[in-house]
Amino acid sequence: MKLEDIRKIGVVGAGTMGFGIALNFALAGYPTRINDVSDEVMGHSLGNIEAALKLMHEEKLVTAGEAKAALGRIMPTLDLAMVARDSDFITEVIVERSADKKALFNKLDRLCSPTTVLASNTSWLTLSDFGSEVHRQEKLVVTHYFAPAHLVPGVEVVRSPRTSDETFQLACDLMKAIGKVPIRVVQERSGSLINRIQDAMRHEANKLWAEGVASAEDIELGITSTFGFRSPHEGPFYHFDLAGMWRWPRDVREGIADAELEGQTGLTRETREKIWQQYADGKTWFVDPAKHQEAIERRDRDFARRLKALYRSRQGKQAGPARHRNQ
Repeated sequence: MKLEDIRKIGVVGAGTMGFGIALNFALAGYPTRINDVSDEVMGHSLGNIEAALKLMHEEKLVTAGEAKAALGRIMPTLDLAMVARDSDFITEVIVERSADKKALFNKLDRLCSPTTVLASNTSWLTLSDFGSEVHRQEKLVVTHYFAPAHLVPGVEVVRSPRTSDETFQLACDLMKAIGKVPIRVVQERSGSLINRIQDAMRHEANKLWAEGVASAEDIELGITSTFGFRSPHEGPFYHFDLAGMWRWPRDVREGIADAELEGQTGLTRETREKIWQQYADGKTWFVDPAKHQEAIERRDRDFARRLKALYRSRQGKQAGPARHRNQ
């Protein structure tokens, strides 16, 4: 199956994530059936879709005509069989419970055309777990969105050991077609990629707060005003390149490599050696060393614009970020 074969979309689960996922497809021009278990849930979901479109129109992300057209492409239904019969690509967005997902995937496997691709929005479970009894193993894939699903651009596309190359590429192409940024995850594991990174940060933040190192407010402020400020431009690997650590003396780089591995347990010898060698040898991840200064200037211009937008008032005074306080 190729991208042009995807004509109709199904979304099963109309809650917090489901309505935004359906909205993405509808805005991209796909007729989209959205399904849940009650009229009450569906009514609430449609209200969320209308509110999201109103906000997007006010922020000039969509025109009034585009919002109206997208709303017209969304077809709510309580009939799961109808979604199964009438969809080329179905995204499951139900409760994060393995038994429930397994029952749903098994049912969809029976009801759907053999060509239909079944995707899951799971954030922590694996296809090899809840999808193990599905016959169309090659047509299973994870497309994990991040809340709010209609605004956050990144989507993890995760393959299981039995997902075909065709299905994996199709899911990536489909994400691009609806304006998303596919993040290719080629080995499945609990939490996939981004949630594992997020959780490592949250666990450390919890510890520092509980030990009284800083208040929750200042920890939050520290994150959003430092590496959080940089994050739209660079992740940890690109930051290594831009900071120029690859050209530091060998002994200093070896110290960095040792620090990267300190306290880490459960790593294989091969993994530890691979990480250590990358930092000790001073290899860049992305930046051509001959074009390092050009990359620095691009970064600094990007940061300057973000600084003006987020931290400076129109009069040029310090505005500062919003601080979270209990009301």
